[in-house]
Formats: sequence, C-alpha cells, structure tokens
Amino acid sequence: MSTPLDRFFEAAGCRTQVELAEFLGIKQSSVADAKKRKSIPADWLVTLLRLKRINPEWILTGLGARRLQPMDDVEVAGPLCVHLKEIRLPEECTIEELMIEIVRRTSKLLNGYSK
Repeated sequence: MSTPLDRFFEAAGCRTQVELAEFLGIKQSSVADAKKRKSIPADWLVTLLRLKRINPEWILTGLGARRLQPMDDVEVAGPLCVHLKEIRLPEECTIEELMIEIVRRTSKLLNGYSK
C-alpha cells in the first residue's frame, strides 16, 4: 500500500529526493525532513495541484480522483462552498478545513490563469 509521500513522488514524476526538490524548487534536505516527519507540507500540495492538477485529497488518502478537472462556469455546491467565518491558525484547524481552504485558494489561482 502506498503512502501519501509515495503518491506525491509518483504524481510529480520524480524518483529521488533530489528530483523532487528540483521539481518543488526547494532543498533536498527539506524533502528528507518531510520524509522523516511522514508529512507533506500544504504548499507542496498546492504546487502539485497548480502544476499538474493533482487532487490533494488523493495524495493524502489515496481516495477520489487523481486529477482535478477545471470547472468552467459551474457553481460548486457542497463542502467546497464552506467559508470559515473566523480566522484561526493552521494548527487549530482540521485537515478537512485546511484542504477546503487550499482547494478554494488554488481554484481562484487557476481561474486567474485561464482568463
């Protein structure tokens, strides 16, 4: 069974920590630290979503669509429409709230690029 970091390497098309570091524009030691902590920084997920449209939820859980497709002129219903009314530090948020915010911000970014 693959781990989130395994799926991240696969989706980025990288085989080594050095290749992944180059893909992300970071130091190899940052990749080694993430591997040690067994966690993927949110900005890495955003980069992968922005560059390759890879679904952060698939990376983290292995569930759902691997790639996200742009939605032209479609209003999103359901949990993606949730907007937090209070500002909290990331440590105080659930993973679901953080993912919703990542997807919301990335969607805004991607919509800006497509115009």
